Amino acid sequence: MAVPRIFLSPNWGIATELVRNYLQYHALAPVFFLNSYKLPPQKKDLVLHNGKSELNHALDTEVILIVYKEGWHLLEMVFWKNRGASGWVDLQDDPKDFESVLKKALNGHTPVATRSTEPYVPKLNGFLDRKTGRHLTRRELDIATRLIRGSTDKEIGKQLKITWGTVHNHRKSIYRKLGVHSVPQMIHKLQGLDKKA
Repeated sequence: MAVPRIFLSPNWGIATELVRNYLQYHALAPVFFLNSYKLPPQKKDLVLHNGKSELNHALDTEVILIVYKEGWHLLEMVFWKNRGASGWVDLQDDPKDFESVLKKALNGHTPVATRSTEPYVPKLNGFLDRKTGRHLTRRELDIATRLIRGSTDKEIGKQLKITWGTVHNHRKSIYRKLGVHSVPQMIHKLQGLDKKA
């Protein structure tokens, strides 16, 4: 039986380098960079992704752990859960907690989370529905997450291959559903929802 492998994405950045060094030191599993490896990960493999950049949605893995360098946001967790994420790791948590979570995930036990993210996991399903009473579509959630990251309508349109006018219409719908009028108001409202979650 093949040993599960760990793939890191993206293949750059401080968070990726920290994780790579940690994994190589502890020799938990063979480690590869997702974008440089010619064969795609298999279902038994684990993808550790920083949650702040794009990821190939065609991956056929059972587990995707989102690794946050700092300042992860509950909306990001909802965004990635809708794309198949079944684990959340905060690199500021205890390294022993990180190792324990990885071992569970490599053995097929999910969802998994480190100490600071664990309380949020059961609350992700229907989070925005319960808190706002109105449902953001998957596309709206996608756009809201990118707006929070600082992308403009034109940048989002380019990323999603839609016109900036379509993005603008989605933005208006998001504002209406959340009862806000700007990105700073949206961030403030979602941060408030985080604390009440």
